[in-house]
Amino acid sequence: MMRTRWIIATAFTRAASSLRISQRERAIIIKRAEGLDGLEEQLLEARNESSRHAELYREFINELSDANSSQLSDRDCVITIVDSEYPQRLLHTDQPPSILFCRGENLAILNDAFLVTVIGTRNPSFYGLEVTNKLCAELVRRGITIVSGGARGIDGQAHKAAIKGGTATVSVLGCGIDVTYPKEHSNLFEKISRIGVLISEYSSGTMPRRHHFPARNRILAGLSDAVLVTEASRFSGTLITAGFAADYGRDVCAVPGSILSGSSRSCHDLIREGAVIVESIDDIPQIPAHPAYCNESDSPKSKSERSARALNVHIDLGEDELCILNLLDSAPRTLHALSEHCRLDLRATALSLATLQSKGFVQLYRGLYVRSGGN
Repeated sequence: MMRTRWIIATAFTRAASSLRISQRERAIIIKRAEGLDGLEEQLLEARNESSRHAELYREFINELSDANSSQLSDRDCVITIVDSEYPQRLLHTDQPPSILFCRGENLAILNDAFLVTVIGTRNPSFYGLEVTNKLCAELVRRGITIVSGGARGIDGQAHKAAIKGGTATVSVLGCGIDVTYPKEHSNLFEKISRIGVLISEYSSGTMPRRHHFPARNRILAGLSDAVLVTEASRFSGTLITAGFAADYGRDVCAVPGSILSGSSRSCHDLIREGAVIVESIDDIPQIPAHPAYCNESDSPKSKSERSARALNVHIDLGEDELCILNLLDSAPRTLHALSEHCRLDLRATALSLATLQSKGFVQLYRGLYVRSGGN
């Protein structure tokens, strides 16, 4: 039964795409057919109404003969705009996808009580990765499902943080669910499909195209209650998703970043335009509180104990190490820059950095020393 539905959905999607039939018109056809089971009959009847539908029917029949489900996995399925599993939030957006191809065993999360889309640049800084990890870990502890686009950089980091926390995540693709893009996310997508779900409005075998991603972004925005941009430079594609989110009445949230690197310029632009500034997930409007998901390490007492331990470690540090930490609090720096600002020779700076690295306060990332949490 599923294989038959898959073949019909694939044939219809490919036929409609080749004729450039809008999602709105596709949805009307599927609603009239009351789903995939009556689609062929509906197309047959509709072809007498207009030459366009006659052409769609011919294309559909041609695609039907070519479509196959030989590569269909046990976790693959298809849902239409009339099915109960369809993401209800998408129904209240402009041109919701009429058909979604899915790979995963947890479709129920598409209609969770609260979803957050986390997106950002494909070329994140260390700061962007750390911010994404921190906020996604908070979302995981709160039991909130994370949605993202499966791309390199922030998207991938958001998915990995969810999986690390044992929480399901949703990845919206700009290609067929059987196409791995980017290639290095093969293992990541496999993990997502086992505990979450991969979704796409594109049929199997569809390769990624530049124009697919703006269309994909409308789904990213429409699936969730809030869109969180953790790091994005100027002219980032994340602005398209944020624009869709604003149009759909979703909360647009952004994390401020350093003014020195320029890697957060789009975040700052969004904040100027009214986006919510986020320093913790509690800044996200209407985010539900679930104390049951908070572990003991987040209690006020535990936080105080951690702060006390951190203070003791700082007391044990010398003036040189403290100077370096203060500089790295503002921005990542090179060995030479730290040496110059702290007025130390290179050997003394390197020794201080080695001490800080051993205590977990500093990491070396892409040739720059960056501040980390500490032991």
